[in-house]
Order: sequence, then C-alpha cells, then structure tokens
Amino acid sequence: GEMGAEIATLWEKLHVPEEEQRTFAKSVKGLGMDTIRKGEVELGRLLELKAAMMGRLIDEARDEIERLWEDTSATVSQRSAFRAFSIADENRYSDELLAEHDAYIQHLQRRYEQMQPILKVITKREDIIRERMEYEELQKDPTRLQQRGSALTKQLMKEEKIARRIKKDLPKATDYLERKLREWRKTHDEPFLYDGEVYLDVMHRQQEEWKSYKENEMALKLAKRQEQKKNPSDPSYNAKLL
Repeated sequence: GEMGAEIATLWEKLHVPEEEQRTFAKSVKGLGMDTIRKGEVELGRLLELKAAMMGRLIDEARDEIERLWEDTSATVSQRSAFRAFSIADENRYSDELLAEHDAYIQHLQRRYEQMQPILKVITKREDIIRERMEYEELQKDPTRLQQRGSALTKQLMKEEKIARRIKKDLPKATDYLERKLREWRKTHDEPFLYDGEVYLDVMHRQQEEWKSYKENEMALKLAKRQEQKKNPSDPSYNAKLL
C-alpha cells in the first residue's frame, strides 16, 4: 500500500542498508494489525532519520542537479532560475525544500531523456569529425604502405572503413541534426546546446573550417608542383618521371 511505497522510497533516499531492509521485510507477514503497527514504527523512524539528515539530503540533491545541469548544457540563466538552489541557511531546510529539489531533478531527468536521441548522434558525428582529421594526416604518411602481408591488409581495411564513415555516415548525421536541431528550437523556443555551445552553429563553423582546410591543402599542393617544375633536379620530381 501507500505506507509500503513511502517506506521503500525513504529506504532508497536515506541509503538504508539492504540487510536492515530485509530484516524488516521478514518481520512483517500478511496485512494484519501487527504489520500496520510495525509499518508505522518503521515509517516514524525513517521520518526522524530524514529530518536529522536534511542537510545531507539537500546537498546530495544539489550534487545531482549540478550533474544534470552539465549533462543538459544548462545555461547560467536556466540554472539561476531554480532559486531554491541558492538557499544556504540550514534553518530554512525543510521537507518542502527537499521536495522542490526532487521535483526539479525529475524535470531535468525528463529534459535529459528528450535530449538523448540528439546527443547520441552528436557524439557519433564528433567521433567522425575527429577521424576525418586523423585520416587526412594518415594519407600524408607514405610509410604506412610499407608494411607487409596481413599488417598492410589490416591497415588498408581500417582506412577503408574510416573513409566509408566519412563519406556516408557524416553527411547522414549532419542532415539528421540540421533537421532535429531546428525542430528542437521550434518546440522548446531555445537552441540546442552541446558543451555550452549552440550545436547548429558548431556544425556550420566546422563546415567552414573544413572547407578552408581543404582549400589551403589544395593551394599547398599546387605551390609544391610549381616549385618542382622550376627545380627538376628535385628527387621527388625525377621519381615521377621514371
């Protein structure tokens, strides 16, 4: 019943050892008056313990809130909107204040759950962005192809897999996020933040940086070719003629 549910909730909140919980559970049988009386005694004990631990419970709730703020990239204004967090006078600590913290934790947990599908794709996309740069650096290293047998095969298969992720998965993730991040802004009347930044802006910046990088690489290659034409004694130039 309700009393049993309240006892179970308090056990969890107060970190009552499982051994104590089992001892109590074994001592009650059926739904008779004896069970009700024991339930009332246990509930009374737990409520007294809760009152004695109020400061610690509110501190724990605030630790959880701070963790969820980080997970949801909460802004300074969103954090300061929860005024109960700034109450420091322990004389004002009460059941009501704790309940306010618990309700706010549930709100943040729901928000985090809503963010999860988007965060999952962002994490995947960020991994591919990192791989793309590693792949670029790898292509500049001709010594990687000097391996023999299975080592070379393994290396080429690894590169092929990364290239496929860059070519197929990156555009797919970017398109999905472009759509979902615009939907989020419309539905929640705020941009979607990742690591404290508007992720839609992050994607656009990454695209511009990548474009600039590729243009710069192309210019460097062109300059190198022109330099080699001017200096045909360059060994790398002569090697190409053979």
